Amino acid sequence: MIRHVSLLTWKPDTSADAVAAVTAALSALPAEIPELVDYRVGPDLGIDPANASFAVIGEFASPADYATYRDHPAHRTAAERHILPILAARTALQYEI
Repeated sequence: MIRHVSLLTWKPDTSADAVAAVTAALSALPAEIPELVDYRVGPDLGIDPANASFAVIGEFASPADYATYRDHPAHRTAAERHILPILAARTALQYEI
């Protein structure tokens, strides 16, 4: 089993509506990408000011299933339309669970 973790930091002027659009777009992906075994997304609670703005955590049966998600047109569209316009920084990793 593979877990993918992506931490996103938004540009300073990012609106709540833009974050809601990211959340909605990503939350729709499990219905379109059957390789997603588990998928959780959400904004940071603001408890620690140095945190990233948003987290994406997905679980996959194999590295190939992760690659399918990564390259899936629905995922690419969500990123291009909703994430990239407000993205200041991203870090990610995949590890075995």
